[in-house]
Amino acid sequence: MEKVEPLAAGAPSVRVDQVLETATRLFTERGYDAASIRDLAAALAMRPSSLYHHFPGKQHILFAICFGLQSDFNAAVMPLFHQGKGPVETIQDVLGEHIRFSLARRGEVLVNTRERRSLPPELRAQVNRLRRAYRDALVAVIEQGRRQGLFSVEDPKLAAMAVFDMVNGMFQWFQARDQADVERVAKTYVDAAVALLRGWGRRYTLTNAR
Repeated sequence: MEKVEPLAAGAPSVRVDQVLETATRLFTERGYDAASIRDLAAALAMRPSSLYHHFPGKQHILFAICFGLQSDFNAAVMPLFHQGKGPVETIQDVLGEHIRFSLARRGEVLVNTRERRSLPPELRAQVNRLRRAYRDALVAVIEQGRRQGLFSVEDPKLAAMAVFDMVNGMFQWFQARDQADVERVAKTYVDAAVALLRGWGRRYTLTNAR
């Protein structure tokens, strides 16, 4: 792991992962635009020039957070699409892992969600390419379930985006007390997503009992 030089002689060096962890905290608390390189350097007790030695600019620190998070996420989730299970079971496995992973790395998820737009187009495209790979895999499973009569959806891509909006909205407010709390909420959201896909195209009629 690379290190960056400390501000004072004799102070311990700081690893790059510590830089990213501190940057994630600052970007989450203050927002990317409001947190400066000087703020980050001060929080790490190092010279701003030391940060520039390893990252050409603040946007490259943001990219390292977003791309690293999305790469790790895809590595954890994408293999679940290839287990040979049916569409319902695959959706359950994938969304369950999506939720567990994202809650475990909530700060990075929030930075990726809120601040990714601040990346230059060429860097943002690299992150979005990974996001699309995941989205397209989920769309394909929903389409498979639709063909098998398991999901009642007319537009699998629109259905996938609705599921993402539901699941990803959790990270804006939910703070797990413990792992049991994570599992409880994950199951609730996974069940809700499957119910949404199964009932998407159905029409219900409400009648008042007299």
